[in-house]
Amino acid sequence: MSDQHFDDYLLYQLAMVSHGASSQFHAELTKSGIKPVAWRILYCLWSKPDMRLTELARHVLFKQPRVTKQIVQLEQEGLIKKTIGPEDRRNVYLRLTVKGRKLVQPLIKKSAQHEDQVLSVLSKADRVKFRKTLSVLIAKL
Repeated sequence: MSDQHFDDYLLYQLAMVSHGASSQFHAELTKSGIKPVAWRILYCLWSKPDMRLTELARHVLFKQPRVTKQIVQLEQEGLIKKTIGPEDRRNVYLRLTVKGRKLVQPLIKKSAQHEDQVLSVLSKADRVKFRKTLSVLIAKL
């Protein structure tokens, strides 16, 4: 029998925090008619316009075929548009449309409020330390 209980297992703890925090915000997304996978894409394109599909897939943590399928749907809904790279026509860049920005903007504010709520259990110093620690882990993985 192991000396470590699953409650002390890092990956379990990270998954529980992610699941709990995400579930709360997913309820907000549902009110706006946005799926979580679409939200990741829209948020990334709001943060960094003109991203290529391969880069976007890496940021949203999904395989490219799933992202491609979602991109087609978001494009049909008029939320994103594709542009062809002028120097190399094989490069396709994605960005939010005006309609997409109008949809995302209030959710950006709500996501920041939600993040503040989630982190409110930590002191300001612990929040800074927590974010730095996560950044180190992300950079190493």
